[in-house]
Amino acid sequence: MTGAEVEEARRRGGMSLRDRVLIGFAAIAAVAIAVAIAVTVSTTNYQVGQLDERLATFAGPSFIDQPVQNLPGGGPGELSRPSDAFRGYVTADGESYVFLRPNVGDTADDVPVIDIDELDPDDSTYLTVAAQDGSGEFRVLARPAGDGWDVTALSMDSVNASTQRLILIETVGILLMLGGLGVVAWWVIRLGVNPMRRMVHASARIADGDLSVRLEGAGTGSESAELAASLNAMIGTLTASIAERERSEARLREFVADASHELRTPLTTVLGYSELHRRGALRKKADQDDAWGRTEAEARRMKRLVDDMLELAKYDSEPVLSQQEVSLLSLAKDVAAGASAAYPDAEFSAAGEDVAITGDPDRLRQAMLNVVANAAIHGGSNVTINVGSDGDRATIAIADDGPGMPPEVAARATERFVRGDSSRQRTTGGAGLGLAITAAIVEAHGGTLDVESEEGAGTTVTITLPTQAAPVPQ
Repeated sequence: MTGAEVEEARRRGGMSLRDRVLIGFAAIAAVAIAVAIAVTVSTTNYQVGQLDERLATFAGPSFIDQPVQNLPGGGPGELSRPSDAFRGYVTADGESYVFLRPNVGDTADDVPVIDIDELDPDDSTYLTVAAQDGSGEFRVLARPAGDGWDVTALSMDSVNASTQRLILIETVGILLMLGGLGVVAWWVIRLGVNPMRRMVHASARIADGDLSVRLEGAGTGSESAELAASLNAMIGTLTASIAERERSEARLREFVADASHELRTPLTTVLGYSELHRRGALRKKADQDDAWGRTEAEARRMKRLVDDMLELAKYDSEPVLSQQEVSLLSLAKDVAAGASAAYPDAEFSAAGEDVAITGDPDRLRQAMLNVVANAAIHGGSNVTINVGSDGDRATIAIADDGPGMPPEVAARATERFVRGDSSRQRTTGGAGLGLAITAAIVEAHGGTLDVESEEGAGTTVTITLPTQAAPVPQ
């Protein structure tokens, strides 16, 4: 999937996480406001209900048969105790009379303004009306009485003040709650959503092939930071894998080129002598013997090369080792004795500790012989094998006093077809597979191989093996 496809998939995915957080924030705000309105309305209704109960208590018997004073010109009735209640009478013609006025509170000497169209002629009516001076409200109980209504009223100032305080408290509370939620939403978006969006854009660049991009989370310890660290590790592993694959492909191309080069010379020799024989150019017995001898030698060289490559292929797949106890010192002395017979121009010696390990004696012998043969072939007149131990590891150091190798060649000495002599003359030895096979044998035993060399100062090959054999597929 390319970066454009990643962006297109993101666009088709619906709402982003940030949009959902903001919508959730708006929904919480709407619910909080609705709850506040419901609480305000229910509280106000409850207080009005309580006021209505007081009205019924204050109402008492009707004053219709008592003397009255007309509202425009009359004064308030006298009360023997403080009271905030209003008592009056309204006729069917709309004429109002006052029996008692409130004598406490802000509505003292004030009266309600009643519209008779809102009154029920047959039943008591509760209603809220404005005060005559317009500065407040009254809660009124109007009861049918005679040719009008007996009116009892109480000021709504306490209810309105309580409602206003409740609204103020709810407003401040909602604002504080929304402010807190806003901070939380901003924090979530900043630490969670924004880093994720940055990672999406970075992933699109990675999908386009830019593996140098690294993801960045928010802070340390957050989920986005942990995700970014995990993805960065994955990208690093992927980058290393691609680089290793490229190196492997390069080594494979080099291997094929080297194998082709190694096989071309003997094949050319065989074909050349075959062509001479076919044309009848080899008439003399001596010429024929020489041609067949050279052909046979080149065929053996090709066979050795093919056998070495098959040996390496076997170690690349699943090597089969015969696990048994092996005395490395005894094995080293046997290798030194055999090499002395095969290479009489060099001197070989073996010494050190008698270290026993679990491994395949034949494969280990082959590994030592490959190193010793390389030392003898490449000019070493004195080759020493020293066996030692380091904790639970056994070491075999094979040193020679030959011409040594340049550092760049020594670093690649265990690679296939790498030779100290780049001219590939047959007089300098084989195809450069000896140390590669040795390294494969050592690796199959769970060990390591290290090559130290300096031009003019010889070469030391150190084989390190575990005393207990590593698990090997059987």
